[in-house]
Amino acid sequence: MPAALSVPGDVVAGAAAAGVLDRRTAGLACASVCLYWAGMAANDWADRHVDAVERPERPIPSGRVTPGVALAVAAGLTAGGVSGAALVAGPRAGALA
Repeated sequence: MPAALSVPGDVVAGAAAAGVLDRRTAGLACASVCLYWAGMAANDWADRHVDAVERPERPIPSGRVTPGVALAVAAGLTAGGVSGAALVAGPRAGALA
């Protein structure tokens, strides 16, 4: 998922622009990557029927990943991203995540 490599840069740029570039930035970048990956897994799950017709080589239609596993990965990464943000930067960051 190479597109996820752009996510930490967004977090660092936002923290720098806000003047709050500090030790929490790396943790928040990791939390953001988890949330990004969660969205990708959820999108694959949601698009599985369309992908079965239009792109059968995709992970779920090809059988490499079951729909349940994709949904579990999305939920787990969401929980990890929200929890990570809360642990690194407090409850307000967790609520925002």
